[in-house]
Amino acid sequence: MLKKSFLSFEDIANEIIINDKYKELNVQNHHGITRYEHSISVAKKTYFLTKKLNLDYVSATRAALLHDFFIDSDFDNVHSRNKGMDHPKIASQNAQKYFDLNNKEVNAIEAHMFPFNLKCPSSFEGVIVNIADTGVAIYECSRFKLNTVVTIWLLFIFNIITFTNK
Repeated sequence: MLKKSFLSFEDIANEIIINDKYKELNVQNHHGITRYEHSISVAKKTYFLTKKLNLDYVSATRAALLHDFFIDSDFDNVHSRNKGMDHPKIASQNAQKYFDLNNKEVNAIEAHMFPFNLKCPSSFEGVIVNIADTGVAIYECSRFKLNTVVTIWLLFIFNIITFTNK
């Protein structure tokens, strides 16, 4: 009996993480960590979920690695009011410039902010990327940014109380 072969997470990720442009994500802040760390975390969750569900884990993992493939300076010449809404398209353009992507990967990258950007995932793999990104982002924000937000609000409230008591 032939054993079914599979690719490890590292096998899939290696082509992408060695790219010089991708390495720039290591210095981009995102949810209290780097955009690189965030993307790796989303990709690992996506890899394990899609593999467990017997889906196209290779395309899903690649899309998850590339879903936030942009650096802040990519917005310098873009008249963007909302980076959160517009970054999936820029990430997709960057990904297509540096890597050969299939339609499933392009859609998963562009739809990873659904329903906020109104681009709907067209595959189960795209849905998994969206869910993994949301879950990881909530965790990261609560773990790495919540203390800062709470501190700012407490200082704000303290200042209001102090100001009104004068």
